[in-house]
Amino acid sequence: MNDIKDFFAASGCKMTKQRKAILEILMDSRTCLSAEEIFIKAKNINPNICLTTVYRTIELLASYRMLNKIDIGDNKYRYEINSNTHYHHIICMGCKKMFKVQGCPVPDFESSIRAQTKFKIIGHRLEVYGYCPECQGTV
Repeated sequence: MNDIKDFFAASGCKMTKQRKAILEILMDSRTCLSAEEIFIKAKNINPNICLTTVYRTIELLASYRMLNKIDIGDNKYRYEINSNTHYHHIICMGCKKMFKVQGCPVPDFESSIRAQTKFKIIGHRLEVYGYCPECQGTV
């Protein structure tokens, strides 16, 4: 949270109660959240917050790479704090929840791609899709 507070101070933006609530929600979340999910949780903390404030705050933070903005193909972005650690996601196609998965099978594949294409690879994203235990009974 200190990095984010420093960001707000350096950018001249105020750390308002609404922004603080949004950040706390994202930092406490074990999964990625949509703007609407953040808004619902923020309403419990600050009943005066509006959806526009949530969108502006998350877009500001995402533009400075403080948040990861993830599209799982349903026209609704999910957001998470950028922890600068390497991981991937498993995404439930039923409830749309996303979970972090540790470990990465891609480095060997990157080496093969680099040898074939002569590309200088700077990163990758791997997402695995399926159904969580709660949704498996409804499929």
